[in-house]
This record gives sequence, structure tokens and C-alpha cells, in this order.
Amino acid sequence: MQLLPLTGHHDRLGFDCGRPELNGWLRQVARQHQDKGLSKTFVAIREEQPAKICGYYALTLAELESSHLPEAWRKKLPRRIPGVRLGRLAVDQAYQGKGLGELMLVDALLRAQRIYTDAGGIGMFVDAIDEVAAGYYHRFGFEAAPDNPLLMFFPAQVG
Repeated sequence: MQLLPLTGHHDRLGFDCGRPELNGWLRQVARQHQDKGLSKTFVAIREEQPAKICGYYALTLAELESSHLPEAWRKKLPRRIPGVRLGRLAVDQAYQGKGLGELMLVDALLRAQRIYTDAGGIGMFVDAIDEVAAGYYHRFGFEAAPDNPLLMFFPAQVG
């Protein structure tokens, strides 16, 4: 499995994760946002089928109010804080339950770590689509915002 930036050669219409809003975003918004510099989408592909998208995620830079962070972090930081937002993460139904989501999440965290090293940032934020997704991110160490259980935070460094 390879994780590469989305291009016009990837088959966005053939992707189906079972969630119309995530399928639609990939088909209709991902390339536009990428072309405008608003976000960057990365796709998981297999070498033998380089056009087929097995999964995808999108990253963008973000600035949030520190009030959205768990209290232990709020005390240490200014009111507005920079970070990386994981905007979307979805796996095609044919590849669900096989560890691809975890592989993409680790890749996203590694890319974010390079950003923190080069430009700064407090951590990664993700807007979980529902409680099931929030539980998924929680298993990897993301913490829910005190005022929004679907806004999840993963610190760039622990402590």
C-alpha cells in the first residue's frame, strides 16, 4: 500500500466508504481544495491498481481557541493555538477492518510531526463525524474537547 497526494489520475468516483458525505467530499471537493491550497488529500493505493483509491485522508493547517483543549493543556497556552487538522479520513468498504485506517492515521500524524518540527504547532485536531468515529480516535490517544465530544485533539508532544 502506498500513500500519495491525490492527483487527477485517481478514480474518485469508484471510491465508496459507505458514508455519502465522505464519498461526496472526495468526489466533489478534495481536488478543488487542493488546487486552491486549502488542504492536501492523500490517497492509499495498491501498486497493481494505481488509480483505485483504497482510502484517503485530508490535512490542513488550523488555528483553534485553546478553550477547546483539555484543561491541562489550556493552562499552558495562549488563547489562539496553531495545529494541523485531519479534515477527513475514510476507507473504501473493500478495505475496511484490515488496518488501513490505522496506517493512514499514523501517516497523517507523521506528516503533522514534520510540520511541527519545521513551523510549530500544538497538535492535531479532528472533527469526528459521529460518536463511533470519536471512539476510534480515542483508542489512539486523541482526547475530546470539553465543550464538544466530536472535536478531538492529539498533542504534538506529551506533557
